Amino acid sequence: MKRRKHSKEFKLQVVKEALEVGNKALVARRYEISPNIVQR
Repeated sequence: MKRRKHSKEFKLQVVKEALEVGNKALVARRYEISPNIVQR
């Protein structure tokens, strides 16, 4: 599997959304990334 590089803006958007929603797994599924990545 090839690693993807995400922009700083994308990362901030995911973190902000995860904090607002309160469900990291849901946000991870929406962006097709691992919940562990959102946790970090």
